[in-house]
Amino acid sequence: MCEDQDQELSRLEKEWKNRFDRYTSPQPTTENTFQLLARIKETDEMKPADLRAELETVQAAEPSSSKLANLFLSQWNFYGVRSWLLTGIVMLLLTVMINVSAQNEMTGLLAWMKWISLVMIAVMGYAFRSKNKGNDIIEQLSYYSLIHQMFVRFILIMVLQVVITLPLTIVILGKESSVLSIVGSVMPVFFFGVTGFISAMWLGPKRGVMLTLFVWFSQMLLDEGYKAASMFQLPGDEHFLWMNAGILGLSCLLLSTLLYKNGAKRDFG
Repeated sequence: MCEDQDQELSRLEKEWKNRFDRYTSPQPTTENTFQLLARIKETDEMKPADLRAELETVQAAEPSSSKLANLFLSQWNFYGVRSWLLTGIVMLLLTVMINVSAQNEMTGLLAWMKWISLVMIAVMGYAFRSKNKGNDIIEQLSYYSLIHQMFVRFILIMVLQVVITLPLTIVILGKESSVLSIVGSVMPVFFFGVTGFISAMWLGPKRGVMLTLFVWFSQMLLDEGYKAASMFQLPGDEHFLWMNAGILGLSCLLLSTLLYKNGAKRDFG
């Protein structure tokens, strides 16, 4: 190696040594280490709270009565007072129209049962409709299971529908009102409410409404052609008691399938 090359090599060695010295990090002191740990701890304490976890903790500590009341309130808000008022107005108008046009109390009651049960199907379709994707996500993320939300909504619909139905039945029947006639008018409403609810749970809202409408139209045809098989029975009809007992039993069987659905979902979910 010549002298010039030796000098160049020494120059480069000195230059690179200066660069390494420039970028070498100083060793942290003990004080620096404790300051860093304090900052990490402070940052960890300032993290946003997990609101969902806190809410679930508070709700888990609530008594069962409070949980049940909150569940009913949440589903009441889903349907809304305005929807119930609209339903009541439609039922009242139907009642007045049938009461004016009917030949007598029994024919009025028969027509009233058919149309009010159709209103019930519409109410079920409206209450269990899929509003939008955001609403579906809210229902899925709710503290309460989806099947509990739907069942409570069903109870609200049935109770309020029956409360509206009873006084309107008396308006139709007038002096002919009796326990049997009132029971006979409520049973079809109850059956189509159960059918609409269960079919919506198993098949979805749209298919559930279509299936329930199919059952309703088939009953209308039976009432015209084969009265004994129709569920629209009047107190004086021969099969009145048997048919209403069958409607009640079939409705209970349909509702019991909800237990199987809930169990199947828990087992395979």
